[in-house]
Amino acid sequence: MQDKKELRKTLRATRSSLAAEERQQAAVSAAQLLTTHPLFQTSHHIACYIAHRSEIACTPIIEAIWQAKKHCYLPILSQAQDSTLHFARYQKNDALHPNLHHILEPTSTQYFPTEDLDLVLVPLVGFDLQGHRLGTGGGYYDRTFAFLKGSQQIAKKPFLLGLAHSVQQVDSLRLDLWDVGLNGILTQQKLIKF
Repeated sequence: MQDKKELRKTLRATRSSLAAEERQQAAVSAAQLLTTHPLFQTSHHIACYIAHRSEIACTPIIEAIWQAKKHCYLPILSQAQDSTLHFARYQKNDALHPNLHHILEPTSTQYFPTEDLDLVLVPLVGFDLQGHRLGTGGGYYDRTFAFLKGSQQIAKKPFLLGLAHSVQQVDSLRLDLWDVGLNGILTQQKLIKF
C-alpha cells in the first residue's frame, strides 16, 4: 500500500490536472445530487467549506442551502493548541478572511455547537468505499469529530459526507487509530451512504 505522504502527492496532482471548467461542472453536478437527496432535505444545519486549491467547490451547495432557507456554517481553525475546528454561521455577503493556511473562513466568533450540526461536508484528498478518508494531514477534522468514534458511539450526528471529484477514489486506504470515518461520499457522479 502506498505511503500516505506519497499518495497525497499523487492524488493532489490528479485533482489539479482537472480543467477549471471540469471542476466547476463537477461542483454543480454534486450539488444537484445532494439537494435532491433525503439527506439534504432532512438536514437544517449544514457545514460546508471554502475550497482551497483544486478541492471541489461547495459554492453551489452553499447557494442551495440559502435558497432552501437552511443554515450554512463554515469551519474556523481554533487558535488553541488543540487545533480543532469551530463552526460559524455563514450568510450571503458575510466577510471572510484567510487563516494561517490561507483558507477563507468567517470573521465571526459566535460558534454553533459542533454536535448540533446535521450534515458536514468534509474536504479530502482521497477516499475509498469503506468510508475511509485521506485528509491533508493536519488532523483537524479527526480531532474535531473524535466524539463520533468508537463502538460506544452515542452521537448520531453530524453525518460526515466527504466531497470529492471521482478521480480521488482509491481501492483502499490505511486507517490510523485517530482517523474518523465518513458516513458517506459525494462526487459529481454519485452519493453513497456507508
